[in-house]
Amino acid sequence: MAVISQLHFHKPMNFKKHFITSILLAMIWIIIIMGAMVFQLLKSTHDENLRQRGLEIAGILALDPVVIDAVDRANHQTGVSIRPYIEQLRAVTDVSFIVVINKDAIRLSHIHPNKVGKKFVGSDAQHVLKTGEKQSTYAAGSLGMAIRNFAPIVKNGKVIGAVCVGILKEEVSQLFIERHASLLLLVFLVIAVAVLLVFVVLAKLKHTMQDLEPELVVKRLMEHDRIFNAIRDPIISINNDFSITAINDIATKLLSMGGMNKQEFIGQPLSRFSSALDKIARAGHGQAYSGNLKLGKLDYRVCIYPLQTAQEAHGYVIFFLADMELNDLRKELIYYKNYAELLRSKTHEYSNKLNVLSGMLQLKHYDDAVEFIDRESKGHQHIIGNLVRSIQNSLVASLLLAKYNKAAEMGVKYELDDDNILQDYSKLVSEKLATILGNLIDNAILAAWNNRQNQPPAVHVYVSDRSQHVILEVQDSGAGIAPELDDHILDFGVTSKSEQEQSGVGLYLVNELVKQFRGSIDWERTEDNNTLFSIYIEKGEIKRYEAESHYHDY
Repeated sequence: MAVISQLHFHKPMNFKKHFITSILLAMIWIIIIMGAMVFQLLKSTHDENLRQRGLEIAGILALDPVVIDAVDRANHQTGVSIRPYIEQLRAVTDVSFIVVINKDAIRLSHIHPNKVGKKFVGSDAQHVLKTGEKQSTYAAGSLGMAIRNFAPIVKNGKVIGAVCVGILKEEVSQLFIERHASLLLLVFLVIAVAVLLVFVVLAKLKHTMQDLEPELVVKRLMEHDRIFNAIRDPIISINNDFSITAINDIATKLLSMGGMNKQEFIGQPLSRFSSALDKIARAGHGQAYSGNLKLGKLDYRVCIYPLQTAQEAHGYVIFFLADMELNDLRKELIYYKNYAELLRSKTHEYSNKLNVLSGMLQLKHYDDAVEFIDRESKGHQHIIGNLVRSIQNSLVASLLLAKYNKAAEMGVKYELDDDNILQDYSKLVSEKLATILGNLIDNAILAAWNNRQNQPPAVHVYVSDRSQHVILEVQDSGAGIAPELDDHILDFGVTSKSEQEQSGVGLYLVNELVKQFRGSIDWERTEDNNTLFSIYIEKGEIKRYEAESHYHDY
């Protein structure tokens, strides 16, 4: 139980220990593997050099007249020895032994005197005596395992004997170690340098993180992110180039109305989302500064604070403080109360129609009831039939039907073009298209309703992807865009609506979404004195957007 308790409460290795252990183990394994490969390469090269040198010595001795004469005599008489002469030559080389044999493999020399005159041990000498070819072997003899290099002794074109120059296994290893001792020293030096570098990196990491463990840094970053997003006022952080480096959730919703996620803001210039806000940020010239900005229905006081550490500027933090006076709150309350009254009136109207229908059924006026239902549902059924026939994209179809209901509630005529057609796309693309259409139609319905005194309020929607483009068109009977707003209508916070209705983010959001598809947005005043907004998106760009989004997901 004690062992189990110890295992259960064993603290995990911290980052520093894990870092040092991982780096050292990796370095040691790399050095061992590379060392083994280099050792094997050097060993084979070293042994090959010894063989070549042994063959050269054997070849030179095989041409020595003294050796040739002694071997020739040994082939005709016994007791011939040239040991003193051979040993004198061996003493000036680093070979283990030199053995001269006659054609019967009888030794004429040996490192041990008592073995002279005896038969050479090993069958590898027979190949040289028979073929007259040089050869190098690794075999066991009377002295043990050795590299043995043979050269034939030839006289008058006949093989009369051979010379064997050998290096014992122990001496081969000793020579290798002596010649490559520096390699072992280099291995230890590399390990020492690796350890030193690890501690240098750790010291730098420790200084950079202000003596905090990386685990604690990650924990604090997570806490910072939670606190940052919990603040209900919009906050944006930008660098010295006025590009966004951080943004909280409420600021994301304010700038894009939920149409973009936080990662799509990071690294983007502030001017892309609001030229007015970018001007306020630049106006401070590195100092704390504040200005006023109107976003939608609210006036904001924008406070800019520089970020500095050790006299070095890192950028700015932007705070949005909503300036809502009591009168503004009253306006908001009145607006919602009026909307609630509108809903109640629509509910009352619907209840009245149900009562009429119920009375017809009770009086058994069935034909009148059918005619009443047909008259009331004719427009709705026409819209649904149009959507079923032409719009395969369920998300867009649902949105178009919902906007019909909204238009009907406000008394705005809502028409879908009979030539509509739209295939189904991925969920991500469909959501973007629905957001674009939804904002355009909302603006159109409100513009048409506001201009109802001048002409009957109407909205016409055309959707098509029949060609190589996706085309979205929304036309309304509104008063149009004021000339002074024509060049800025797509900017953040700019709106042509009245003070109680203004938003200033709908067209801005539409423009941002269209940019993601690299499409275009146009508007014009038609011959019928209507306002027409047109969106054009290439299908190839939709496929590109889907592929890029899929790549980022993985």
